[in-house]
Amino acid sequence: FVADEGLTGALIPELTKADAEDPDSARKLANSVFTALIIANLVLCVAGVLGAEWVVMAFAYSYLDDPAKFELTVTMTRWMFPFVAMVSMVSFFEGLLNFRGHFFVPKVAPALVSGGIALSAVLLGTSFEQPVYALVVGVLVGGVAHVLINLPWVWSRWGAIGLSFDFANPRFRFILKELGKVLLIGIFAQINLLILRQLAAALEDGAVTHYWYANRLVDLSQGIIAVAIGSALLPNVSQSVAHQDWDQFQRDLVGAVRLAAFLLFPAAAVLLVFSTPVTAILFRYGAFSWEDVLTTSATLQLMVPFMLAVAGINIIKKVYFALDDRGTLLAVGALGAALTGISGLALVTRLGVSGLGLALSLSTSVQFGVYLWILRRRVGDHLGLASLVDPLSRMAAATIPMAVWLWLISGQGNWQEGPLNAMNLAIVFGGIGGAAASYAVASKLLGIAEFDAVWGRLARRFR
Repeated sequence: FVADEGLTGALIPELTKADAEDPDSARKLANSVFTALIIANLVLCVAGVLGAEWVVMAFAYSYLDDPAKFELTVTMTRWMFPFVAMVSMVSFFEGLLNFRGHFFVPKVAPALVSGGIALSAVLLGTSFEQPVYALVVGVLVGGVAHVLINLPWVWSRWGAIGLSFDFANPRFRFILKELGKVLLIGIFAQINLLILRQLAAALEDGAVTHYWYANRLVDLSQGIIAVAIGSALLPNVSQSVAHQDWDQFQRDLVGAVRLAAFLLFPAAAVLLVFSTPVTAILFRYGAFSWEDVLTTSATLQLMVPFMLAVAGINIIKKVYFALDDRGTLLAVGALGAALTGISGLALVTRLGVSGLGLALSLSTSVQFGVYLWILRRRVGDHLGLASLVDPLSRMAAATIPMAVWLWLISGQGNWQEGPLNAMNLAIVFGGIGGAAASYAVASKLLGIAEFDAVWGRLARRFR
């Protein structure tokens, strides 16, 4: 509600307009938003700590059947709620840095949270009567670190951020009004999450883990690609819309979609054809049984369309933010929440946790189609959809050799033994390496321009 693309989507277009008129006006606007965020986060964090029981019931009502598990979850929620404010600050800094053309540090910063969690598990896992509290410490320490790492870059690219509250500024009031819509959009996104988590929590033990692991692999694939590309796209399309430069608008949008597809199509092929080996290597140890591997793998396969659709949504939503059209995001978000609930309830009784993955794929695919249809009617030929048919078809064709290779090699491992079998590790690394090589060769032969662009960028980086 107070972070991520909602905040940056409301902030960057208005900063672009303000800066075009007067750079000092943009700085004052940023200070006002920063002050408002601090106030909002204080209120939200206090409410979250005091209302932690209600938060947990919203996500996992069935935990009430196990008082010890419910109480543990409530206590952890109270301790970790300040992390919300930390993420909000990082998103604000990300908006300022993206506006100045810097994207690297804000996207690397969350890795410090993961590092904090991992280090706390290793170093503090035996320091608490309830070992899971080590992860709470990791979240909070990592959260502080991922805020602090942004500060030097913000000061060098933007300057010091001050406190002010200019409610009379029409741009500030517009941002507050748009953030109200973003709040509702976020609520619909959370309703999707709530529905799926409630359904998963009500299934057999392990269902939440199966769904969560499959979702993490999807997020890993599309998050590092589509989210990053979308973040880089927003300042550009905001500039194009502000100056009514529709030719540049189309070049930026088509280029973003092509680059995302070039990187995501092979990822989709891996998750679709090679899901069982990947799941077994990553998770088949301890209490995670072979049956758990198969269930997670099946759920992951059904979530591949979700991965591609949500990647498209992450990119296309930046255009709506640049156009200051959050009403459409709100309406389509409501549609998505309804579709997720209806399809989830219908499918989970037949397919179990895999039905949740299929429900997500169906609802997000429909959402993406509706977003494109509405945007096509609004900007007409400026969208450039026709120019995408040929390059996307070539990219899809380039995944066929790698998919065949992965299918053949997937039958060579003893996946029930997971990562404890050295041959399994060799097959997975060799399989993915061979798949990448085959995709590269096919892309070169099919004349896919993104191959030369990506390869050239990597070569220059390594040199």
